[in-house]
Amino acid sequence: MGRNRAIKVFDPRITGKPLDLFTAADTRLPVIVELLQSPWIVRASEMAAATSGVAGKQRERDIEVVWDGLRAAPRSFTLDGRRYPVDAIVQSWAVERSWWDPRRRLSRRCFRVLARGGLYDLAYDRAADRWLLVGIVD
Repeated sequence: MGRNRAIKVFDPRITGKPLDLFTAADTRLPVIVELLQSPWIVRASEMAAATSGVAGKQRERDIEVVWDGLRAAPRSFTLDGRRYPVDAIVQSWAVERSWWDPRRRLSRRCFRVLARGGLYDLAYDRAADRWLLVGIVD
């Protein structure tokens, strides 16, 4: 059955427990408790760390970006030797965290771009003066 075996053999009718998860009228806590006890739920904190020490799938990668000064946005970026022309800027935002602590400071300008039919999150790290690929939207 593969990796989904626990889901396929799960029997929700546990003896002595009601099948209705919403037994309490004013809260949804029973639903959360039941879901967290399910054998196929994996919390992010339990995921195996990647080789870079970052848990899960998301890893920041250095990339090369061609900047369009007139539009004040990325024109294209290079990832794994392939050039991706930016078709559209979907969204842009700024991230400022821990500005008071130079060791933990994070100052970035982020862009969600449409390129070659995919959505990519690019970030310019102002503190390190470098471009990063911070996410690929599924």
